[in-house]
Amino acid sequence: MAPILSKVMYVARRYSLLPSMLTYSVLYPSANIVQQKCFRDSEELDWQEVGRFLVYGGLCHAPLVYNWLRLAARLFPKATLGHLAAKVAMDQTMFAPVGLTCFYVGLSTLEGKGREAVFAEWRDKFPNTWAISVFIWPILQTINFKFVPAPYRPIYVGVFSFFWTTGLSGLKYSEQTPEFLKGLMA
Repeated sequence: MAPILSKVMYVARRYSLLPSMLTYSVLYPSANIVQQKCFRDSEELDWQEVGRFLVYGGLCHAPLVYNWLRLAARLFPKATLGHLAAKVAMDQTMFAPVGLTCFYVGLSTLEGKGREAVFAEWRDKFPNTWAISVFIWPILQTINFKFVPAPYRPIYVGVFSFFWTTGLSGLKYSEQTPEFLKGLMA
């Protein structure tokens, strides 16, 4: 067992993006399954939808998060309060809009929607999703940038992304704005 584990660790160190891709390839479809089973009326799982979340999570979102965290660490390498605040502010003003746009556009494209339908969904859902993000991710990213060692940051984000993606999946496939958001957006 030890030789296998040492080979796995070698590959993970040599190809540092790979653990993130594997993590998101499990977390994204798992979050979608939880959302389908617990928060929808349908008895049947939509396996094509689960597959789209697997493809998007592993091949699009994982590299995006991985490279974003590396860039933030390069731009603001110190553990000072100023660098921490800059990383968290950048996360919500630069990364979140890009990441959320990739989510809606990427999954809609994988669904086969045309340009107008992709844009309409993004226009309708992005502002509310970003508003929720502003309340949640600054706290999580402050902890991430302050306490989590750099090699484990994409996995930390991935674990919390499981819960976030469960909610995103609900927002993506919801035809109406959830009640709690109506109060926030009023």
